[in-house]
Amino acid sequence: MASFHPIVLQTLYASLIEAAQSQGAIALQTPGTVVRKMVKGQEYVYWRSYVSGGRRSDEYVGASSDPLTAQALEERVLKGAEVKQIADSVKTLRLAGFAVADNSSALTIASMYNAGIFRQGGVLVGSHAFGALLNGLGAKLAVNYHTDDIDIGAPDPIALAIPDERSFLEVLQDTGIPFLEVPALDHRRPPTSYKQRGALLQVDLLVAGTEAYETKPLPGLKAHATGLPFFEYLIDHVGPGFVLGRDHVIPVQVPNPARFALHKLIVSTLRPAAFGVKIQKDQQQALVMLDAVLAQNPVWVSDAIEALPETAHRRVAEAARQVLGAAKQASDITRDTLDELSLLAS
Repeated sequence: MASFHPIVLQTLYASLIEAAQSQGAIALQTPGTVVRKMVKGQEYVYWRSYVSGGRRSDEYVGASSDPLTAQALEERVLKGAEVKQIADSVKTLRLAGFAVADNSSALTIASMYNAGIFRQGGVLVGSHAFGALLNGLGAKLAVNYHTDDIDIGAPDPIALAIPDERSFLEVLQDTGIPFLEVPALDHRRPPTSYKQRGALLQVDLLVAGTEAYETKPLPGLKAHATGLPFFEYLIDHVGPGFVLGRDHVIPVQVPNPARFALHKLIVSTLRPAAFGVKIQKDQQQALVMLDAVLAQNPVWVSDAIEALPETAHRRVAEAARQVLGAAKQASDITRDTLDELSLLAS
């Protein structure tokens, strides 16, 4: 049965996201500290911060004798204090069972936010969306999720564009993380994924498609995406969400939580049997999300079921029957709903 955070923690979370909605660009470096250097008897002030991988960055502020330097320094100190306050609050939420992304993933998602990808309709899907949706529902995670994948959906292949003619790869590299294109298995197809050199972090671009998993161009991103079956159902109904990072709160777009749960059931039937671990993960996320949504707003689930394409009924029914066997701790309404879904193809 879904477990929810106490009101005091949900209020802290609400305060964080309220502040996040008014922020401009998200800093991709640590809050920073002041550093003073003597050059030929004159003291100069720098603001030292670190980007991903621990690379140091010293930003020149001004000469200590210049009155404008003190003003500029005060602004940076205040901003640093604000970031520290965010980090302290996020730590409290993480320890209480809120979903928090690892630092590299949070920086990567923040770089997409800075490029305007979510404002133009890009949708965060996959496990990071799962965490953001549970946080929004106030639901606890039994164990904080871990994923090395960031999945970004495009509702319209021509809708997204990055200013200044930059590519999606360049946006990812703004983080300081050494991202590279991942060659497709079929060398005739352009890449649709990006991977951190020497690590497991990977970003995948996704659009609606068929079971042929075709590759489609995203001209505005100077990139390509993989077409996924039934993906249109997932991203046809989206809303605001927020990813918590170590010292970031990143506004994104996420799917409707009820559709997310049902789509996870569908996806679990699309994977080859050899991907048993991922199938179990899909079905577990579907169960947890379904249980949380039904406890908060059962109408969302009814609407999501009604919107299911008929071609997905058989797959949802098959997955629901499998999930029922692992749903002994779920609420009665969740088990009844899974039972109803198992009869969709009848």
